[in-house]
Amino acid sequence: MESKNKKTPKFWINPNTRLHFPQFSLEWQQCDKCDLLAFCEMEHPRCITYVVGTTCVHLVHSEDYSRLYVLYHKDQCFENLRLQKWLRENIRYIITKRASIALPNRMHELEAIHQLYAKDVTVKKMRKGILGQCTHDNQIRLSPIIVIFPPALMDETILHEMAHLKHHHHRKSFWDYLSVLLGCDARENKLLHDVAISKYWELYTFLMK
Repeated sequence: MESKNKKTPKFWINPNTRLHFPQFSLEWQQCDKCDLLAFCEMEHPRCITYVVGTTCVHLVHSEDYSRLYVLYHKDQCFENLRLQKWLRENIRYIITKRASIALPNRMHELEAIHQLYAKDVTVKKMRKGILGQCTHDNQIRLSPIIVIFPPALMDETILHEMAHLKHHHHRKSFWDYLSVLLGCDARENKLLHDVAISKYWELYTFLMK
């Protein structure tokens, strides 16, 4: 392990790190050293490589960024701070690329269902704790982090911003309208989802920091 004087991460990214959602999945695959080194020479167009001593770690993503595979050797030490930084930065990059595709697509599907249309939608990193925004000129901004939420919570977040197309506030009329869009009590639903996501929130924000 590297010097203890260096700041250790809040979470160690290793084969125990799991992200499995319909819109994005992080998967780990153990390989022989020879296979890992041979993969280096292939120059795979969707592969990012980190060389660690005599071996290496590969991140290989699908064309639409919905699947990310980590190829590693069984003896790989993940308590390497440079490797941890590299993993976090590149996982965040792939999640953000996936979000830029998946979130607008899903919002357009919800727009068609509810006949409720925004002027535009963008995916961008926002202040801590902010998952989405609807401007007064009806442009919606979504945080890339919601692509690694469970589908129901992802939809709830998008519909929350879409409800602001009609009500630019959080008064009773807003919550009543959002309840119509969700098909259930919006306030109660938010409380349930807040509890469900709370145990994963620190890991999510760490990855997307």
